[in-house]
Amino acid sequence: MPFTEDVRFGLDKWRRLPAYMQRNSCFTWSALALVCTLAAPSAHAQSTGILPLRVKVGALLPTQSAARTFAGSVVPTGEVDVRIPSFLGGSFATVGFQERSRNGGRLRVIPLTISRTFSPPNPAGRVTGNIYAGLGAGAYLLNGRGVSGTSVSRTTLGGFAQIGYQTPSKFFIEAKYQITAQRAAGLSPNGLMFFVGRSF
Repeated sequence: MPFTEDVRFGLDKWRRLPAYMQRNSCFTWSALALVCTLAAPSAHAQSTGILPLRVKVGALLPTQSAARTFAGSVVPTGEVDVRIPSFLGGSFATVGFQERSRNGGRLRVIPLTISRTFSPPNPAGRVTGNIYAGLGAGAYLLNGRGVSGTSVSRTTLGGFAQIGYQTPSKFFIEAKYQITAQRAAGLSPNGLMFFVGRSF
């Protein structure tokens, strides 16, 4: 529903209020402000094609040979994105989980990141969908067990770049490249990631 229709719907609701409520100017302006506030987030989410909560599953493809040896060439991963209110920057807060064991080793990664995502204007987005891109950074909680057989945990800084496509429905696909400043037990989680997800 377009923003103007949302507002018109709200005004129709206001006109049905009892006359004594309409005569109360304080109540009137408060009601109108509430209508506009409730209408705006919906319009914003629809216009950008990116909704406030996103859940995605996918895989990490490590670029480091040691990580592929002790965690495999494909590491299952999942993430949850939560939109931060626009007055705090309009970004996403993300928590993820990546883990796989192989040849007696293991790599586990828990990224806690903040990202900023951008979508180009697309008047036909509701029909064609829309692409988006973004950058993010944050803390990466690493746990690795490599050739020594000793499990090592470390918290380090990291970041990523991403690009995706939001379909006209609630589903999307996304590609991301992540990189961290340090390793755990000699294992690096750097690599390309692919996701499919759903917005809520």
